[in-house]
Amino acid sequence: MLSLFISMLKTGTQVQIQRPGAGTEYMCKVEVLIEDAQEVLVHAPRDADKPVMIDPGENLNLRIFTDSAIYRYRATMVARTIVDGFGVIRLRINDSGEKVQRRSNFRFNCAIPVTFNVVKTSGEQGDKGIGIITDLSAGGTKIFSDAILSQGSLLNIQMTLGTELLVAFGDVRTRTELPARGSKYKYQYGVRFSLMPEADQEIIIRYMYKLQREALKKVRPR
Repeated sequence: MLSLFISMLKTGTQVQIQRPGAGTEYMCKVEVLIEDAQEVLVHAPRDADKPVMIDPGENLNLRIFTDSAIYRYRATMVARTIVDGFGVIRLRINDSGEKVQRRSNFRFNCAIPVTFNVVKTSGEQGDKGIGIITDLSAGGTKIFSDAILSQGSLLNIQMTLGTELLVAFGDVRTRTELPARGSKYKYQYGVRFSLMPEADQEIIIRYMYKLQREALKKVRPR
């Protein structure tokens, strides 16, 4: 799976670094991939605008996110350097990696109130709709609502993830009418986010993993 690792990374890709056994994760951007040496340079992690000290020889977990799964690789911090004025750390990849999570494993944990407006061709905001979001990822989501939306509609979506207010644009890709019994809402919509900044994608990724950690704590044996 090392070839998969190489294919998933490019300059600017967001990855997650974690010390084994520690609860804190840090989102970092890839700067350079050194294929022959099985190494990658990533921006040095920061916590509240302060650099996180990682020593050469320290072992780390490196996670990469895709639309369908999360992959974990074990890595060793080799050195710290400067690239284009930014502090970066060089990581050596120590194994072939493993798939550690599918999005479908924690879809049920996500039920977020949402408001949205249809964006008219003139750019004006249409009527407001409400509903809930499920199956959230950095690429899109499902919205359950009574609002009648057409496939291809562009939505301005507002949702609160933890303490973050996120505003996103998304295209309605699918619409499914739900049975009258057993469902609070009339329709389920598949929505794909469009033109989402990387900073907003990072907010979604961090929030998803907060939900995942909370769910794992609930099912751990005591």
